[in-house]
Order: sequence, then structure tokens, then C-alpha cells
Amino acid sequence: MVNDNIIRARPCPCCYLCGKQGQPVYHGLQDRLFNAPGEWNINKCPDSECGLMWLDPMPLAEDIGKAYQSYYTHRETGCPSVTWPRRIYQWAREGYLAKKYGYNNSSVNNWKKMLGQLFYFHPGRRANLDFSVMYLSSVPNGLLLDVGCGSGQKLMFMEKQGWLAEGVDIDPVSVDQARAKGLQVRSGSLEAQSYPDNYFDAVTMSHLIEHVYDPLAVFQECHRILKPGGRLVVVTPNNESWGHKIYKTSWLALDPPRHLHIFSLMSLNSLTKKAGFQKFKSSTTIREANGLFVASRAIHSTGKYLWGSSITYPVRIWARGMQLAEWAILKLKPGLGEDIVMVGEK
Repeated sequence: MVNDNIIRARPCPCCYLCGKQGQPVYHGLQDRLFNAPGEWNINKCPDSECGLMWLDPMPLAEDIGKAYQSYYTHRETGCPSVTWPRRIYQWAREGYLAKKYGYNNSSVNNWKKMLGQLFYFHPGRRANLDFSVMYLSSVPNGLLLDVGCGSGQKLMFMEKQGWLAEGVDIDPVSVDQARAKGLQVRSGSLEAQSYPDNYFDAVTMSHLIEHVYDPLAVFQECHRILKPGGRLVVVTPNNESWGHKIYKTSWLALDPPRHLHIFSLMSLNSLTKKAGFQKFKSSTTIREANGLFVASRAIHSTGKYLWGSSITYPVRIWARGMQLAEWAILKLKPGLGEDIVMVGEK
């Protein structure tokens, strides 16, 4: 009989991408967010052309669901009230997305586009807006697949921008929540869906690939189902980030035992090439760096972070300051952002 209080694991001493023996980096880490059982170690590939990090031992696939029983994607958030500041923000967002990415360009007033330029004075907000459309230019009635779509918030937003969007997720709770919104969402792994060849104009994955046992198989499947010229957009934590260098074992994005592989720019580039993408561009971003600094600071101080907990105003100001500092650092060292963004073209 399987013990429900234990996540069984297997040794995983070698790098998934290049096969080299990993070097131990962290020992005895526990789940700091949702109290999944177990202690976990993290290795790093010694090859400077790789730099992948991974769990060793790694949870068995049969048991990994125990780490997601109270995961944050199960929590629905209500719609905020429409105040005048929020309405002005929405107008500015429309203008920014119209001017930069072409969304609803002909129907967005020029004054909104001018208002949207104000985001260039707020790098953190601008990073959030770029992420909101997954760095994709407008393709009216283009077919988009969001892999790991959760409860479907991004799908709803992309539909409003003119995409024919659908999703897939392995979490049945999230799938039910998305379907209740009227969204087209399938349950299960991407590989199990048997989508047609050359079908989608875009495939997106936000903070998904670090949870996957076989990332190469997922990237190869994305390559197969994309149309020629279609785009794969992947956002994932950057193990070479400034926040990781500061907080080390307390860095939020280590997230044991859910994050099985944590990529560097080099290792994600290697994975992308292996999957058949010859044209791609990768960079790092400060998106949500403020939230990551808040959570990592809490883990450093208390060993835990309560997801969604209230944040005092001074801590908010400090976190925005850290995000702005990271933006400045990226001007000199562009590989230190908290997330990697990879956009590949078939």
C-alpha cells in the first residue's frame, strides 16, 4: 500500500540534457509553499554550456500529484471593481498593446495609444503587459494553444484580443474551472491529445516546462503541431537570476518538489535546438520580480511563504525598488532577469 504522507522518489544524478554527472548545490530542501512531504536536493550541471538544475532524487510520476493538492492554480480570484484609476489603466493597456503588438489597432483611439506610452516610464508594468499577450503580435482568428492553461484566465484574455484560443492542462480541478467559463480546454498531457500536424499558429507555455519530466518530448510535440512560421513562446524561471544569487536556498522559484528542472538561458536554448527549432530568441525579464523578492524574503526570514498573504506598504515599495534595480542591472548583464522568455519559430 502507498503511504499518502510520502512522495516516493528515484535517484537522478545526471543532467537530463547532456548526461553529465551533476554537482550537488542544495540539500534537504522542503516545500515552503504548500507543505508537500519530503526533503529534496538540487544538482547543477557542471558544463558551462548547459547549467541545468534539477531535483535529485526526483519524485516518481505516480506520486507527484501529492505536491499539487493545495496548489495555487486551484484558487479562483474574483473580478476587481472598476474604479476610475483601473479604467484609465485599462485604456492605457489597450493603447500599449495596440501600438506595440497590433491588437485591435484600427479600433483603438490614438489618445489611448498615447496614454499607453506612459508604461515606458514603469518597466515593471510594461513587462507585465508584454507577458499578458505572451510576446505575440496580433493574428486575428489565429489558432492558439495554451499548454498548462490552469483555470483559463489567459485564454479568456487572448480570446478578447482576437485569437481562437484553447487550452490543455493535466489538473482536473483547473480544467473544470476553465470549462465552467465556457472555454475549450482538454484534460491530460499535451502528447496525449493527438493534435493534427501543422495546426496551431501559436503555442504558449507559462511556468510549465519546469514541472515536466520530459521537456524535450513536450517541445518536440509543440514543433509538430505548429504551422510553418508558427511560434512557440515559453516563460520559465531563470536559475541564473539576480534574485537567485541573492537568496540562494530561499529563492522562491526553486519550489521543491514541483520544479523538476530549472533552466538557464544556455540549457533552454539547447533544449529548443534539440526539439527542431532553428529560429528562436531568448532573453530574461523582470516580470513579477517584485512578487518573487517578497516571497523569497519571507522564506529567508521564516522558512515559509503563504501564497496570497497581505503585503505591507513599505515591503511593496521595497519590492518595486528591487524590481527597478534588476531592470537597471539587465542593461549591463541581460541574463540576470527572474524569468527566461523564449520565442521560437517553426
